[in-house]
Amino acid sequence: MTMAALMERRLRISGMLIVLGLLVEALSLIRIHPLAFLGFMFVGGGFLIAGIAMYLYSLVSITAPPEVK
Repeated sequence: MTMAALMERRLRISGMLIVLGLLVEALSLIRIHPLAFLGFMFVGGGFLIAGIAMYLYSLVSITAPPEVK
């Protein structure tokens, strides 16, 4: 797998995690219940944090190509 394909795959997964977290948070705003707040904070926030962490990891984990002389 090339570095570009690996980067694209990681960015795609992180984007899906962020969108999933936003959907969970949006759905938890519909319901007025104490457990909805816990879902908002822990489930939705967990997906958001995981997506952001994976995005940042994908940025710093790619190595520079070797220089050709």
